[in-house]
Amino acid sequence: MNRVDIRIKEVKDRGEKFLVCLLPLGDPNLKKSHELVELYLKAGVDIVELGMPSHKPYLDSVNIAESNIRSFQAEENLDKYFDTIKAIRKDFPKEPFDVMAYADTVKSYGVDRFVGQIIEADMDCFLLADATVITPDIVEDIDPVLEKAGVYRVRFMPHPFNEKLLPDIGKNAKGFVILQAIADAQGNRANVARENKGLVQRMRDSGTEAAVTFAYGINNPERAREAIDIGPDGILVGTIMINGIKAGDWKALEEIISGLKKPTLPG
Repeated sequence: MNRVDIRIKEVKDRGEKFLVCLLPLGDPNLKKSHELVELYLKAGVDIVELGMPSHKPYLDSVNIAESNIRSFQAEENLDKYFDTIKAIRKDFPKEPFDVMAYADTVKSYGVDRFVGQIIEADMDCFLLADATVITPDIVEDIDPVLEKAGVYRVRFMPHPFNEKLLPDIGKNAKGFVILQAIADAQGNRANVARENKGLVQRMRDSGTEAAVTFAYGINNPERAREAIDIGPDGILVGTIMINGIKAGDWKALEEIISGLKKPTLPG
Protein backbone atom coordinates (compact mmCIF):
# COMPACT_ATOMS: atom_id res chain seq x y z
CA MET A 1 0.00 0.00 0.00
CA ASN A 2 1.03 3.59 -0.61
CA ARG A 3 2.07 5.33 2.63
CA VAL A 4 -0.85 7.74 2.20
CA ASP A 5 -3.33 4.84 2.19
CA ILE A 6 -1.69 3.40 5.28
CA ARG A 7 -1.79 6.71 7.15
CA ILE A 8 -5.41 7.47 6.24
CA LYS A 9 -6.45 3.98 7.36
CA GLU A 10 -4.60 4.41 10.66
CA VAL A 11 -6.31 7.76 11.26
CA LYS A 12 -9.77 6.44 10.36
CA ASP A 13 -9.27 3.37 12.57
CA ARG A 14 -8.76 5.76 15.49
CA GLY A 15 -12.01 7.52 14.66
CA GLU A 16 -10.20 10.66 13.53
CA LYS A 17 -10.11 12.81 10.40
CA PHE A 18 -6.72 13.42 8.81
CA LEU A 19 -4.88 16.74 8.62
CA VAL A 20 -2.79 17.75 5.60
CA CYS A 21 -0.60 20.85 5.96
CA LEU A 22 1.41 22.73 3.36
CA LEU A 23 5.13 23.18 4.03
CA PRO A 24 6.58 25.70 1.54
CA LEU A 25 10.02 24.48 0.51
CA GLY A 26 12.64 27.19 0.57
CA ASP A 27 10.74 29.65 2.75
CA PRO A 28 12.64 30.95 4.63
CA ASN A 29 15.30 28.51 3.36
CA LEU A 30 15.66 24.83 2.51
CA LYS A 31 17.50 23.99 5.73
CA LYS A 32 14.64 25.33 7.83
CA SER A 33 12.07 23.58 5.61
CA HIS A 34 13.81 20.28 6.35
CA GLU A 35 13.83 21.02 10.07
CA LEU A 36 10.14 21.99 10.11
CA VAL A 37 9.05 18.56 8.90
CA GLU A 38 9.70 17.14 12.36
CA LEU A 39 7.77 19.99 14.00
CA TYR A 40 4.81 19.38 11.67
CA LEU A 41 4.71 15.67 12.43
CA LYS A 42 5.09 16.02 16.20
CA ALA A 43 2.38 18.72 16.32
CA GLY A 44 -0.17 16.45 14.63
CA VAL A 45 0.11 16.71 10.83
CA ASP A 46 -0.86 13.40 9.25
CA ILE A 47 0.32 14.13 5.69
CA VAL A 48 2.90 16.82 4.90
CA GLU A 49 2.50 18.60 1.56
CA LEU A 50 5.88 19.79 0.30
CA GLY A 51 5.26 22.87 -1.83
CA MET A 52 7.64 23.59 -4.72
CA PRO A 53 7.80 27.31 -5.55
CA SER A 54 6.19 28.73 -8.68
CA HIS A 55 6.63 32.02 -10.51
CA LYS A 56 2.90 31.98 -11.30
CA PRO A 57 0.92 30.48 -8.36
CA TYR A 58 -2.24 32.07 -9.74
CA LEU A 59 -4.73 29.80 -7.98
CA ASP A 60 -3.41 30.45 -4.49
CA SER A 61 -3.60 33.27 -1.96
CA VAL A 62 -1.41 36.38 -2.01
CA ASN A 63 0.34 35.03 1.08
CA ILE A 64 1.33 31.86 -0.75
CA ALA A 65 2.45 33.84 -3.81
CA GLU A 66 4.69 35.98 -1.60
CA SER A 67 6.07 32.82 0.02
CA ASN A 68 7.02 31.53 -3.43
CA ILE A 69 8.92 34.75 -4.12
CA ARG A 70 10.83 34.35 -0.84
CA SER A 71 11.69 30.75 -1.75
CA PHE A 72 13.17 31.73 -5.10
CA GLN A 73 15.06 34.59 -3.48
CA ALA A 74 16.60 32.11 -1.06
CA GLU A 75 17.31 29.42 -3.67
CA GLU A 76 16.63 29.38 -7.42
CA ASN A 77 18.14 25.99 -8.25
CA LEU A 78 15.37 23.37 -8.31
CA ASP A 79 17.96 20.60 -7.99
CA LYS A 80 18.54 21.85 -4.45
CA TYR A 81 14.82 21.47 -3.72
CA PHE A 82 14.90 17.86 -4.83
CA ASP A 83 18.04 17.27 -2.75
CA THR A 84 16.07 18.49 0.26
CA ILE A 85 13.08 16.29 -0.58
CA LYS A 86 15.34 13.25 -0.81
CA ALA A 87 16.97 14.14 2.52
CA ILE A 88 13.51 14.47 4.09
CA ARG A 89 12.58 11.02 2.82
CA LYS A 90 15.80 9.58 4.25
CA ASP A 91 15.02 11.06 7.67
CA PHE A 92 11.34 10.06 7.62
CA PRO A 93 11.14 6.77 5.69
CA LYS A 94 7.65 5.80 6.89
CA GLU A 95 5.90 9.16 6.62
CA PRO A 96 3.56 10.00 3.72
CA PHE A 97 4.52 13.03 1.64
CA ASP A 98 2.69 14.88 -1.12
CA VAL A 99 4.67 17.17 -3.44
CA MET A 100 2.75 20.14 -4.86
CA ALA A 101 3.87 22.16 -7.89
CA TYR A 102 2.46 24.31 -10.68
CA ALA A 103 2.88 23.45 -14.35
CA ASP A 104 5.30 26.35 -14.93
CA THR A 105 7.74 24.84 -12.43
CA VAL A 106 7.37 21.35 -13.91
CA LYS A 107 7.88 22.60 -17.48
CA SER A 108 10.83 24.83 -16.62
CA TYR A 109 12.61 21.87 -15.03
CA GLY A 110 11.51 19.42 -17.74
CA VAL A 111 8.47 17.19 -17.35
CA ASP A 112 10.31 13.87 -17.58
CA ARG A 113 13.11 15.08 -15.35
CA PHE A 114 10.69 16.49 -12.77
CA VAL A 115 8.61 13.31 -12.57
CA GLY A 116 11.79 11.24 -12.43
CA GLN A 117 12.94 13.20 -9.39
CA ILE A 118 9.58 12.70 -7.65
CA ILE A 119 9.91 8.96 -8.17
CA GLU A 120 13.60 8.84 -7.22
CA ALA A 121 12.79 10.72 -4.00
CA ASP A 122 10.22 8.00 -3.16
CA MET A 123 7.37 10.46 -2.74
CA ASP A 124 3.84 9.14 -2.30
CA CYS A 125 1.69 11.72 -4.12
CA PHE A 126 2.01 14.59 -6.52
CA LEU A 127 -0.46 17.48 -6.77
CA LEU A 128 -0.25 19.42 -10.03
CA ALA A 129 -1.90 22.55 -8.66
CA ASP A 130 -3.30 23.82 -11.97
CA ALA A 131 -4.06 20.46 -13.61
CA THR A 132 -7.72 21.38 -14.13
CA VAL A 133 -7.02 24.64 -16.01
CA ILE A 134 -4.05 23.84 -18.25
CA THR A 135 -3.94 21.96 -21.53
CA PRO A 136 -3.97 18.20 -20.93
CA ASP A 137 -0.62 17.46 -22.59
CA ILE A 138 1.45 17.68 -19.41
CA VAL A 139 -1.09 15.56 -17.49
CA GLU A 140 -1.07 12.92 -20.22
CA ASP A 141 2.72 12.82 -20.02
CA ILE A 142 2.82 12.61 -16.23
CA ASP A 143 0.04 10.16 -15.36
CA PRO A 144 1.30 6.92 -16.91
CA VAL A 145 4.79 7.37 -15.47
CA LEU A 146 3.50 8.12 -11.97
CA GLU A 147 1.02 5.25 -12.12
CA LYS A 148 3.71 2.77 -13.12
CA ALA A 149 5.82 3.92 -10.15
CA GLY A 150 2.92 3.72 -7.69
CA VAL A 151 2.89 7.48 -7.08
CA TYR A 152 -0.60 8.98 -6.89
CA ARG A 153 -1.49 12.17 -8.74
CA VAL A 154 -3.85 13.95 -6.39
CA ARG A 155 -7.10 15.00 -8.06
CA PHE A 156 -8.64 18.39 -7.34
CA MET A 157 -12.25 19.59 -7.60
CA PRO A 158 -12.31 23.40 -7.89
CA HIS A 159 -15.01 25.90 -7.06
CA PRO A 160 -17.27 26.27 -8.99
CA PHE A 161 -17.90 22.52 -8.95
CA ASN A 162 -17.03 20.99 -12.32
CA GLU A 163 -19.17 17.95 -13.14
CA LYS A 164 -16.89 17.04 -16.05
CA LEU A 165 -14.12 16.12 -13.61
CA LEU A 166 -16.20 13.52 -11.76
CA PRO A 167 -15.63 10.57 -14.13
CA ASP A 168 -11.85 10.91 -13.81
CA ILE A 169 -12.11 11.31 -10.03
CA GLY A 170 -14.37 8.30 -9.74
CA LYS A 171 -12.10 6.11 -11.86
CA ASN A 172 -8.58 7.35 -11.17
CA ALA A 173 -8.36 9.29 -7.89
CA LYS A 174 -6.34 7.48 -5.23
CA GLY A 175 -5.15 8.35 -1.75
CA PHE A 176 -7.03 11.59 -1.25
CA VAL A 177 -8.92 14.01 -3.48
CA ILE A 178 -9.20 17.73 -2.71
CA LEU A 179 -12.51 19.60 -2.75
CA GLN A 180 -12.36 23.40 -2.84
CA ALA A 181 -14.83 25.20 -0.58
CA ILE A 182 -17.79 27.19 -1.85
CA ALA A 183 -17.04 30.91 -1.83
CA ASP A 184 -19.43 33.86 -1.68
CA ALA A 185 -20.05 36.22 -4.61
CA GLN A 186 -16.87 38.17 -3.79
CA GLY A 187 -14.76 35.01 -3.63
CA ASN A 188 -14.49 35.10 0.15
CA ARG A 189 -14.87 32.19 2.54
CA ALA A 190 -15.74 33.84 5.85
CA ASN A 191 -16.96 30.49 7.11
CA VAL A 192 -17.29 26.94 5.83
CA ALA A 193 -20.70 26.94 4.20
CA ARG A 194 -23.06 24.05 4.96
CA GLU A 195 -23.77 23.76 1.23
CA ASN A 196 -20.40 22.05 0.94
CA LYS A 197 -21.89 18.96 2.58
CA GLY A 198 -23.75 18.14 -0.63
CA LEU A 199 -20.55 18.54 -2.66
CA VAL A 200 -18.73 16.07 -0.43
CA GLN A 201 -21.49 13.55 -1.09
CA ARG A 202 -21.34 14.17 -4.84
CA MET A 203 -17.64 13.41 -4.76
CA ARG A 204 -18.30 10.12 -2.99
CA ASP A 205 -21.14 9.31 -5.39
CA SER A 206 -18.58 9.39 -8.22
CA GLY A 207 -17.43 6.02 -6.92
CA THR A 208 -13.99 7.27 -5.92
CA GLU A 209 -11.94 5.24 -3.48
CA ALA A 210 -9.97 8.35 -2.53
CA ALA A 211 -10.57 10.09 0.78
CA VAL A 212 -12.41 13.39 0.32
CA THR A 213 -10.32 16.24 1.66
CA PHE A 214 -11.80 19.66 2.24
CA ALA A 215 -9.65 22.75 1.59
CA TYR A 216 -9.65 26.56 1.37
CA GLY A 217 -10.84 28.99 4.02
CA ILE A 218 -9.70 26.78 6.91
CA ASN A 219 -7.52 29.19 8.84
CA ASN A 220 -8.26 28.54 12.53
CA PRO A 221 -9.70 25.81 14.79
CA GLU A 222 -13.24 27.17 14.43
CA ARG A 223 -13.10 26.92 10.64
CA ALA A 224 -11.54 23.47 11.01
CA ARG A 225 -14.48 22.38 13.17
CA GLU A 226 -16.96 23.75 10.63
CA ALA A 227 -15.15 21.84 7.89
CA ILE A 228 -15.09 18.58 9.82
CA ASP A 229 -18.78 18.90 10.64
CA ILE A 230 -19.76 18.82 6.95
CA GLY A 231 -18.37 15.32 6.68
CA PRO A 232 -15.10 15.05 4.72
CA ASP A 233 -12.47 12.45 5.55
CA GLY A 234 -9.86 15.11 6.18
CA ILE A 235 -8.87 18.76 5.80
CA LEU A 236 -6.00 20.56 4.10
CA VAL A 237 -4.62 23.92 5.22
CA GLY A 238 -2.12 26.18 3.52
CA THR A 239 -2.17 29.93 4.06
CA ILE A 240 -2.19 29.78 7.85
CA MET A 241 0.94 27.63 7.69
CA ILE A 242 2.62 30.18 5.43
CA ASN A 243 1.75 32.96 7.87
CA GLY A 244 3.07 30.99 10.83
CA ILE A 245 6.35 30.23 9.10
CA LYS A 246 6.77 33.85 8.03
CA ALA A 247 6.32 34.97 11.65
CA GLY A 248 9.23 32.73 12.63
CA ASP A 249 7.78 31.75 16.01
CA TRP A 250 8.12 27.96 15.98
CA LYS A 251 6.32 27.43 19.28
CA ALA A 252 3.37 29.41 17.95
CA LEU A 253 3.48 27.39 14.71
CA GLU A 254 3.31 24.18 16.71
CA GLU A 255 0.29 25.56 18.57
CA ILE A 256 -1.39 26.48 15.27
CA ILE A 257 -1.03 22.90 14.07
CA SER A 258 -2.22 21.31 17.30
CA GLY A 259 -5.19 23.70 17.29
CA LEU A 260 -6.13 22.61 13.77
CA LYS A 261 -5.67 18.93 14.63
CA LYS A 262 -7.89 19.03 17.72
CA PRO A 263 -11.22 19.31 15.83
CA THR A 264 -10.25 16.22 13.81
CA LEU A 265 -10.12 14.07 16.93
CA PRO A 266 -13.11 12.01 18.11
CA GLY A 267 -15.42 13.58 20.69
